Amino acid sequence: MSMIEDEPAVPPPTEILCNQCTAVLPVEQGVLTAVCEFCGATNAVDKSQVVLHYVVRDTLRDMDAAAALRRWMGGNETVKNLDSKATIKPPVFQLWPLWLVRADVKGAERVIIKPAAAVSVLDTTRITIPASDLEPYQGSAYALEPTVPLNAVKKWLAADQQIGEGMIKEMALVHLPVYVFEYSFEGRPYTAVVEAAAGRVFADIFPSKQEMPYQTVAAVGCLLYFCAALIPAAGFLTGNLTGLGAGVIIYLIAALVMAVPLFAVASYISAKI
Repeated sequence: MSMIEDEPAVPPPTEILCNQCTAVLPVEQGVLTAVCEFCGATNAVDKSQVVLHYVVRDTLRDMDAAAALRRWMGGNETVKNLDSKATIKPPVFQLWPLWLVRADVKGAERVIIKPAAAVSVLDTTRITIPASDLEPYQGSAYALEPTVPLNAVKKWLAADQQIGEGMIKEMALVHLPVYVFEYSFEGRPYTAVVEAAAGRVFADIFPSKQEMPYQTVAAVGCLLYFCAALIPAAGFLTGNLTGLGAGVIIYLIAALVMAVPLFAVASYISAKI
C-alpha cells in the first residue's frame, strides 16, 4: 500500500456520544454496547462509521524483551551461538501504528490487521490483539505517526480481500508497543523487533542456519534407503518365501548400519552450523 497524496493518514478525533445526555461514552474494543458514566443509559454502539484510537497494554520491560530476543537467537532458526556471540545494543521503545478492521464475512467475524506506517520488519499475520489488552490511546512521545491512510486500507480490502465497506463492523487505529533491537554478528548489522505485549520476536533478515547441508544429508539418506528397499523386492522375485525372508533380514541390517553414519553426519552439521 502506498501513501495517497493530499489524503490525511490520521483520522480526525472521533467520539461516540450518549443518545440520552450526549456525554462521551467509554467505548471498549470488541463490544456492541456502552454504559454512560453520567446518566447510566445503555447505548447501542455502531463502530462502522467511526475510527477509535487504542494502544495495546505493554507487559514487558526492556530486560524482559532482551531475554526474549536471546531465547529467539538460541532457537532452531538461527545460527549456532548467535545468542552468545551477537553484540546487542540497548533497545528503543516505540509504539507502532496498525489499522485493525473487524468485518462480517459470510456470517463469520474476520479480523484484519495492516501496518499504518512503513514497518516492514513486522509480520502482521502473526499478530493477535485481544480486546482485553486494549486501552484508550492518550497520546505518547514514543508513538510513530501513521503514514498509510485508512482509505488505502479500505481499497486494499475491497480489491484483494473482497471486503466492501458494508461488511466492515469496526475500524480502529491501534498502537502496538515494541522494542527495536539493533545487533551485529560477524561484522554484519541486523535488526529485530520484540513485541512488548506478548514477547513475540520479528526479524526479516537474520543469521539463519544453512539448509543445504541438511537437504544433502536427507537426499543421500533417501537414496540409500530406496536402494536398500530393493533387496526385499529382489528376494520376492525369487518366487519363494526363503528369498523374501532373507531379503527382509538383509534390508533391516542395512537400514541399521546406514542409520549410524547418517545420524553422525547430521549431528556434526548441527554442531557446526
